[in-house]
Amino acid sequence: MKFSILNKEIVKSDEIKLSDTNRGYLYGDGFFETVKIFNSKLFNFKNHFQRISRSIKLLDLEFNFSIFALENMIMKVIDKNKIKDGSVRVTIYRDSFGKYFPESNKTSFHIVSSIDDKNLFILNNDPLSLDIYNENCKAASDLSNIKSLNSLLYVLASIYANKNNLDDVLIINSNNDIIESTNSNLFIFLDNMIYTPPLSDGCVDGSMRRLIIDILEKKYTVSIQSISEEQVLSSNEVFLTNAISGVKSVGSIGKMNYNRSSVSKYLIGSLNSLI
Repeated sequence: MKFSILNKEIVKSDEIKLSDTNRGYLYGDGFFETVKIFNSKLFNFKNHFQRISRSIKLLDLEFNFSIFALENMIMKVIDKNKIKDGSVRVTIYRDSFGKYFPESNKTSFHIVSSIDDKNLFILNNDPLSLDIYNENCKAASDLSNIKSLNSLLYVLASIYANKNNLDDVLIINSNNDIIESTNSNLFIFLDNMIYTPPLSDGCVDGSMRRLIIDILEKKYTVSIQSISEEQVLSSNEVFLTNAISGVKSVGSIGKMNYNRSSVSKYLIGSLNSLI
């Protein structure tokens, strides 16, 4: 039997009922955070909590948990479900009557967990096959930096990738800058420098992105700047990062093929030293 937490209460997951006034469902009025678990411990939780705090402030929500209180709450569901390795998702949404205008900014939260058998980050043996998704673009705004409950762009882009036998696609913003993939932040290795898009371009403010930048700056020169299609296609190496996979190596984008250099391997080793 699987358990989750709904507003501090441990409940059986299959007994949770969706209210017909749930603003997360009706309006996408909220956000979520997914955290990797290794050896029953939360990985990189400080960066996750910082993004939670920024999301709370941006969406004008009331959520008065300290990092320690939220971590303790998450640990309850990890312990209850006897999870050693896996992940946990925290969904926070405005809990109020009203339509587009809410009557209050109070929140509800739901914590669920999943089990897997990965006790380390593992670099993918088969490099990813990508292309650039041009059918829709993402706004370059602060709202684009959070893990919003409105994920339509990523859903449509993922459908496009599947229809075209791709592992993933790269997303562009309204200025035609390449900013991320459907589920990961983007990094490229070009002319002995690492490049990644700035938050002002509309990419997700990835918890893993922040950690990866800190690790990379110990060995490489890192430039946070807008990235064009030409730069991506001219790169020596392209890799993606997210909280669950750590680092994923890219083998091709369209007709362009890439070599896997030492950067991805260096990052995987560095991440695993932190577990």
